[in-house]
Amino acid sequence: MRTGLFTSSIAKIYASNFLTGLVFWYGIEKLFMQHIGITPFGIGVATVGYYAVALLADVPAGLLADKWSRKGVLVLSTICLLVSSVICGTSHSLWQYIVGYMFYGLYIVCTSGTYQALTYDTLHEQNRAGDYSKIIGRAYALFMVGAGVANIGSGLIAHVGGMRLPFLLSVIPCALNAVLILTIAEPQFHKREQKERVLRQLGQSIRIMARTAIVRSLVVMWCVFAVAAPFEQEFSQLYMLRFTQSPIVVGFLWAAAAAMFAIGSWAAHRARKQFAWHVAAALVLLIALGLTTHVWGLALFFGQIIFAQVAFNHIETHVQHATPSGVRTSVMSVLSSLGRVVELPCAIVFGWLINRYGIFVMLRVLAVVSAVGLLYWVIVGVRRLADVQLDGGEEVLVETVAKP
Repeated sequence: MRTGLFTSSIAKIYASNFLTGLVFWYGIEKLFMQHIGITPFGIGVATVGYYAVALLADVPAGLLADKWSRKGVLVLSTICLLVSSVICGTSHSLWQYIVGYMFYGLYIVCTSGTYQALTYDTLHEQNRAGDYSKIIGRAYALFMVGAGVANIGSGLIAHVGGMRLPFLLSVIPCALNAVLILTIAEPQFHKREQKERVLRQLGQSIRIMARTAIVRSLVVMWCVFAVAAPFEQEFSQLYMLRFTQSPIVVGFLWAAAAAMFAIGSWAAHRARKQFAWHVAAALVLLIALGLTTHVWGLALFFGQIIFAQVAFNHIETHVQHATPSGVRTSVMSVLSSLGRVVELPCAIVFGWLINRYGIFVMLRVLAVVSAVGLLYWVIVGVRRLADVQLDGGEEVLVETVAKP
């Protein structure tokens, strides 16, 4: 029996995503790090600390979510974010901040793939798996709306109460979110599907994905976009600081970036037929961003976010459709781990480049990588999209896959 799209569980997942984004220190984080004496290279080192923890814990967290409880792992994620906010907000040195960032890495891995798997299985129970792209896009958009609201507040809070207050106020939505997650009804059928050892089934699923040409191409593009992730997530505030030093203005600019993430996520399901063009547009805008030092480069940055979010949404949707439910979180964790393998060295290299040569030189290096990715997508990726068709609104792989 088909149930309504906006069921209680889906509504709670939406609300939880909003609360997860309601972190008041994102908008002023790099200003705070500079305030306590952390250099751009130090920012890169701290980023490597959180990427390293995330890389080591990503797959185990996914396996834990599949074997134990997805909402239990999400509660752990909110606790890690709460602890990270307190430690980072009371930091006076790079090394203390790194400890807080390590807890942030644990928060990231506990949410990575877990919200997606919980959402997909909830829809699957309602025979609405074909709506996954739309629903997860809306959920992530609400996450970015929460981040946007918090970013606008972050500059104002820091201006009135000091740089540390936004960190400490972030404890409140974390606590509310943990209580909300505990009330979500978690689908259990994925556990009944585990008829063999998880690691064996995970290996089989990865082999199937590796033998599917379109998925291989999408994984390559996932890695190309992962190169840009340290800039988008860690160093783009330093880019904004080239044009303004006001925490209020930076907070509003960071909120605008969050709005672009939300728009891209919300509209992604409407762009399935133009997916190839959105991937290309995201890469072209990264190339253009590396060729300008003008303030209008901010518009290129915001536009690139929208197109990149469409790309991520559909890459993830393809992988979800190609993966058995019993290891869905685990496979997404493997994919995100692959991204972190790329992001980790990029974070340290980008931090070094910014520290030594400035943000615009770093952007030129990123532009070169994006140009290589664009060439691969035009020659290989677009052709392989012909192996995907739509079936009742659901994207389905139609090429033949060899048996393991």
